[in-house]
Amino acid sequence: MSAANVRALLPSLDWVSDDKEREKLSKDYYWFSPLLKAALDDKRADEVVRPADRDELASVVAACAKARAPITLRGAGTGNYGQAIPLSGGVVIDLSRLNRVLAIGNGMAQVEAGCKLLDLETAVNAAGFEQRTYPSTFRMATIGGLFGGGFGGVGSINFGPIYTPGNVLSVTVLSVAEAPEYVELHGDDCLALAHAYGTNGIIVEMKIALAPLQHWNETTASFASFESAMRFGAALAAAPGIIKKQCGVFAPGFTKYMPLLKKHIVADQPYALCLIADSGEAAYRALVAQFDGVVGHWASAREAAERGRYLHEFAWNHTTMHVLRLDKSFTYLQCLLTDPVKQATALHDLLGPRVMMHFEFIRNAEGAISCGGLPVLPFESKAQIDADIATFESNGAYVMNPHVFEVEEGNSRQIDPKQVAAKLRFDPLGLLNPGKLKGWDTRS
Repeated sequence: MSAANVRALLPSLDWVSDDKEREKLSKDYYWFSPLLKAALDDKRADEVVRPADRDELASVVAACAKARAPITLRGAGTGNYGQAIPLSGGVVIDLSRLNRVLAIGNGMAQVEAGCKLLDLETAVNAAGFEQRTYPSTFRMATIGGLFGGGFGGVGSINFGPIYTPGNVLSVTVLSVAEAPEYVELHGDDCLALAHAYGTNGIIVEMKIALAPLQHWNETTASFASFESAMRFGAALAAAPGIIKKQCGVFAPGFTKYMPLLKKHIVADQPYALCLIADSGEAAYRALVAQFDGVVGHWASAREAAERGRYLHEFAWNHTTMHVLRLDKSFTYLQCLLTDPVKQATALHDLLGPRVMMHFEFIRNAEGAISCGGLPVLPFESKAQIDADIATFESNGAYVMNPHVFEVEEGNSRQIDPKQVAAKLRFDPLGLLNPGKLKGWDTRS
């Protein structure tokens, strides 16, 4: 049987009939990488369905299992690695209708995986809380997509990546079988499904930990040198008395690609974008001055919400998007730094200005201050990408290659037995996102 047979078995469900819409729902932001664009441009689902609830989802999964039809899960398609693109046709299951916030209380939220992060933030704010971390794509991205294919974002300077123990408390998973079952995982057992691109289980519901609601101020600061900007960022990240939620540092080359920030940053100088609580203003301004910087902007993030544009929508991978909107010849890399000032400054001196350095201060899963890097560079060839990756790694950076679509190659480059074991438990037929989990294909 085929994906068309699955649709024929369940005609009352919300199937996408328009070819253009089906093409759109078969793609994500893979075009950030010219290499992924070339590899994945012609891939698309045979069918796309939007189940309305758990029962409809289970019925689709059961029919796919009977037909042995491949399944690709989709949240909002804001990922950059081809996670939401089926390599083998089959059925894309769009989870956007499973979008309810089920409960909020005691610093926690129970939420369906298709809930958009902006809707979740609005709901938890009303109860006196805020999300611990969310990506710059929070307007569109879903909580399930963040856990299944994301990393971190705003708030990671305090709480680390989304999959840091304590951030996600439980996950409800639907198994892929002719008689599918819902299973609830807790604590560390959830982590085998994190950043696995939906290859080893269907995430349906999550319980997440929240943070107390704060009033945040958006602020920019410009610096005379990239090293000074990095030293400022490291000092801010380490300052226990300054309550913050965001600190990204950007090379001077970015200023010409950010016309909407022109009033807030100094042209051709490195700059930082931060979120600081009211109580931290004086200490923040003193810290900027200590590193020979100048504050260019300070305003309430609530006012930004009313204007409809947040400052952190110029940070994280939105930075890359703003550059690509003006010049599609660029692409990017992803990396982690363990000695941020030393490593970032060395890389800037070696590769700048061709490679525009961009680092976001975070805490790693163990709580140590580090940096997530999203440097932007002109695309020349795969060989040049490989050469730049080698330069980053020779200077101590840990590179997560965004130009490949296999789970392991874009992350640790090592097979994770826990991810494979989870797939064996929840997808023994191997129907979920086939071709993406190398550990499954080589498990023998």
